[in-house]
Amino acid sequence: MSFSLDAKAEVAAAEIPSKDCCAKAMLCGILRTCGNVTIQNGQYIMQVSTEVKDLYNVLSQLIKKIYNKDDVLLLEQEEKQNHNIRYIVTLSPQLSNTILYDCYILKKNFEGDTEIVRGISKYIITDTCCERAFITGAFLGCASANIVIKDINDLKKHAGGYHLEFVFNQYELAGDFVHLLGDCGIVSKLMQRKKLYVVYLKEAEIVSDLLALVGANNAVMSLQNEFAVREVRNQLNRQLNCINSNLQKMVSASVKQIDAILYIQNSVGLESLSPSLYELCLLRLANPEENYENLAKLMTTPLTKSGVNHRLRKIVEMADELRKKNGDI
Repeated sequence: MSFSLDAKAEVAAAEIPSKDCCAKAMLCGILRTCGNVTIQNGQYIMQVSTEVKDLYNVLSQLIKKIYNKDDVLLLEQEEKQNHNIRYIVTLSPQLSNTILYDCYILKKNFEGDTEIVRGISKYIITDTCCERAFITGAFLGCASANIVIKDINDLKKHAGGYHLEFVFNQYELAGDFVHLLGDCGIVSKLMQRKKLYVVYLKEAEIVSDLLALVGANNAVMSLQNEFAVREVRNQLNRQLNCINSNLQKMVSASVKQIDAILYIQNSVGLESLSPSLYELCLLRLANPEENYENLAKLMTTPLTKSGVNHRLRKIVEMADELRKKNGDI
């Protein structure tokens, strides 16, 4: 399964809230994010569409706790494109009507007409514990992530960042959800994607905080391990890039130095140089891949690394002056 499905399965397997207010908030979070209301024969029918089969058990437990009712849910399975399976949970008409008003998904206006509650009702979020319960329900209902947890021995580059999002079909609902997350210390952003409204989290630490908030502790551990592995590999890549860059510079410098030495040899002869420069030219020709430190150790009279660098630069300058004098530049 994907990272988000694994996390949802973990949350679905946990115990439901012990307080009635939190149980109702969690139920509301689920229904507001993956529920769909239809009217059949003049009656409201609530259906939940999900890829998490265990959500059926969560809904059964919540309804049992709040309404003390059993056998009021119908579970069906349908297969979508690419063999993705979704599960449809249908509530009975009587229960649907009760829950829609109890969870403040529907309400009666002053004229007595039924209308949809656009945001999250203050009557559902009565305490901080209810905030967490609603977020947990929303996580089960519509959360998705592009995070891929790879085996630690997988040496391929880990593409993608840390992105988790909640998708809503109402702007007011999405906006209220952003404030709800903020009250729990979770920083999120809101954007519109076609006709939908997406609340998203980007940083690994923020995603971890959200997973911990909803009780997906195993997912938090997996994410933290993935984060650590990526950091180590990124650091190694930076070090390798630095080494490769230094090697490239050293090779380029060596090629330039050897070219200068050969020009001096063909133009005026290396014997025209001072003894120390003459020896260094021979050493460079014989050891084109050695660094300055090793060249310094090979000298009859040992030099410092900077001393070798200074003399080689002088040789290159002498070659450039000879080229100008000979009209080769």
